[in-house]
Amino acid sequence: MREKVGSGARSVRTASRTPFVMLVLGLLSGGLVSLLVVNTTLAANSIEIIRLQQANSARAQRVQQLNQQVGVEQSAAVIAKKAAELGMKPEGVPTFVDLRTRSISAATEPAP
Repeated sequence: MREKVGSGARSVRTASRTPFVMLVLGLLSGGLVSLLVVNTTLAANSIEIIRLQQANSARAQRVQQLNQQVGVEQSAAVIAKKAAELGMKPEGVPTFVDLRTRSISAATEPAP
């Protein structure tokens, strides 16, 4: 009879451990799946960040190139050349209108 009592106690202990072991295994499995999802999401986001940084770098270079082009085209020589291409001619002696006296007067020396 002692053997039956001893084996019955073991089966009760084993039966009570089974739900706990299953709970621990379930929690570990859920944690691993969650970790995998987080890792995959971070990897995808890092690829997107790298792509956006490269696009930003290319656009920054384009902006710098355009700023240099604007600087070159704002020089007096380039403006004078384009004005000549459009048929514009430099004014020799500037004239002024005096609104109080309603007279037109010319400067004594040519404009630079």
